[in-house]
Amino acid sequence: MNTADLIQRFPTQAVLVMGDVFLDEFLSGDCSRLSPEAPVPVLRVTNEKTRRVLGGAANTAANVASLGGKAVLIGLIGRDWHGDKFTDLAGKLGIDFQRIEDGRPTMRKTRLVGQGQQLLRLDYEDTPPISAHTEELILLAYRKRLPDCGLVVLSDYAKGFLTRNLTQAIIREAHALGKQVLVDPRPQHVGYYQDCDYITPNWKESQGLLGQSENEPTPAMILANGGALREKLHTHVILTLGPRGITFFNRDTGAHFHLPTQAREVYDVSGAGDTVVAAFALTRAAGGSLEESLRLANRAAGVVVGKFGTATVTGPELLATEQGWSAAGFRNGGGFSGNMGVTEAGAPGGNAEERLLARGQLAPLAAALRAAGKKIVTVNGSFDLLHAGHVHILEEARRQGDVLIVGLNSDGSVRAYKGEKRPIVPEEERARMLLALRAVDFVHVFDETVPMPFLAEIRPNVHVNGSEYGPDCIEAPLVKENGGRIHVVEKIPGLSTSGLLKKIRAAT
Repeated sequence: MNTADLIQRFPTQAVLVMGDVFLDEFLSGDCSRLSPEAPVPVLRVTNEKTRRVLGGAANTAANVASLGGKAVLIGLIGRDWHGDKFTDLAGKLGIDFQRIEDGRPTMRKTRLVGQGQQLLRLDYEDTPPISAHTEELILLAYRKRLPDCGLVVLSDYAKGFLTRNLTQAIIREAHALGKQVLVDPRPQHVGYYQDCDYITPNWKESQGLLGQSENEPTPAMILANGGALREKLHTHVILTLGPRGITFFNRDTGAHFHLPTQAREVYDVSGAGDTVVAAFALTRAAGGSLEESLRLANRAAGVVVGKFGTATVTGPELLATEQGWSAAGFRNGGGFSGNMGVTEAGAPGGNAEERLLARGQLAPLAAALRAAGKKIVTVNGSFDLLHAGHVHILEEARRQGDVLIVGLNSDGSVRAYKGEKRPIVPEEERARMLLALRAVDFVHVFDETVPMPFLAEIRPNVHVNGSEYGPDCIEAPLVKENGGRIHVVEKIPGLSTSGLLKKIRAAT
């Protein structure tokens, strides 16, 4: 199943997330001098409005919601202002939040940030294990939500929410209904996780789970630790290795495989593990295979580490990684990255097949481009017997914005309005020739005789047409309705496909 198909299934899938939740707070300012009172930096607060986002297990739920899935969250918060703020934020993100209270205050992590760098973190927390009574309250909420969820995630920060009895009860009851359980672990609770379906430690956590002292990973050590955890807990192991990527150890076959990191630029790793968990769980719930789910999770992590602070990733951003470029790369002012890298000549590189878009890929791609602040330009036509006049209009179109998407009439579409003898060149070859041009970024082949369905998906900033159609072309109402404009390009006299055909016939 391809990425677009999986992402389209996300809105119908629910993931149940349980674990320690808290508010992540960010107070920012200018930090350019040391205090005269002590050798510590002075933060001159320039933005008194504290930014607040969901943290801990709630960040996993936020990522599920951001990716388009149904996020159900059960967590422990206080009957206080911060608990109300947490609940309000969850509601705004579309998270179905079941609030559990036992008298303790809402946990907070407040970060002081200067010049984009974290200077200090203040933790407000009260973390004794929950009581047996609170366990029962949580299980009642869990049993109510479990039947409608495709997969259960336990996000353990060792802050008192997950006990051994509660964790094992959650695993047993999920298995009784045929549901799988994924655990984001903490080493001190290794005995809690027996027989879960997936465990997602990072390298340091894998050492703690096995009672090892800290050492830098080697290939041999990675294989040894992953295999040992698989046997110890009887579970699939998703071992996250930061810049080294992810290594997966299969519980059922004993096999393993490695995925290198997909990050283009690492800005902040806060919450990247939550993103891996959310993307993997949602993709599995949507019917993705183990390998498909891991690849999407790896790509999602590659996007989120390019953002500041506890962040989330969206479905369009994830789809963009399938096309071989990153929205983060566009935000940073670059062009296509990875397999879609810009060549020295300036043409988009990469496999042409990756830039030939299906209808279902258009809207997510356009959304990701707009989120990256890019101006989208479209042009359409049959481009039969590609010639210098076509190149002229394509190059002029590319100058109108950042990304040019060409709508190409299919063979059937061309026949419908040009007659049975056209096109001369089949659509596959016409698309390939267009994608070989430095001006063209993406191509979509459409079967309709008019381009409006293609344009409705993209909603371009600029649509380009030849002067023979003028500013009042049939596309104009739709383009303008969506906030775009029409740009008219003058034709080069004497250059047309029909003219070329006359010359060819005269020469034979």
